[in-house]
Amino acid sequence: MKRLLIVFILTLSFQSLSKADDIRDFEIEGMSIGDNLLDHTETIGVTKNEILKKELFYYPKSKKFAGIAFSDRGFFKTYSLVQFTINPVTYIIEDLSGEIDITSQKDCEKKQKKIFGEISEIFKSGKKTEDDFRPHAFDKTGNSIANGLYIEAETGDQISVECYIWGQEIQNEKNWDDNLKVNITSKKVRYFLNNEAY
Repeated sequence: MKRLLIVFILTLSFQSLSKADDIRDFEIEGMSIGDNLLDHTETIGVTKNEILKKELFYYPKSKKFAGIAFSDRGFFKTYSLVQFTINPVTYIIEDLSGEIDITSQKDCEKKQKKIFGEISEIFKSGKKTEDDFRPHAFDKTGNSIANGLYIEAETGDQISVECYIWGQEIQNEKNWDDNLKVNITSKKVRYFLNNEAY
């Protein structure tokens, strides 16, 4: 089945797309769940050896899945960073997210609603939910907030569009910028995060 792109170009609008039946039909920067990360060296702008040598990050209670991220090296069309959850042995992508730089909470919300509206038109069969802004658990000062718009497939896979507005302390300590993330998450990774990772 033809893969569909989760991208927005300049005006933050999607190309005309037909209805998607499977979350694996969605792509971020030409990559999708089920792909092998090692097959996307040209997309990322690295060699296979660079991917294999890049340090993976693991969750506190399990090494079943690993995280790896790549900043744009001039090859991405939309995102400033793409992060993956992979099988650390095979490098099969089980989850991926694209990060978009934003200028303010208002800017993020505007882009978020536009992107989510386009995804909703494509993925009509999904169950939609919305989380209001609330303090982010990572920031103990309570100065960072996040929200999310979600579409869940009947399979348990999920697409989300989330705004992260970091407090000044976190920005200074971690060098994190406010951002919008588009996530494609498999049912396997959702289960893992809720039951095994922490």
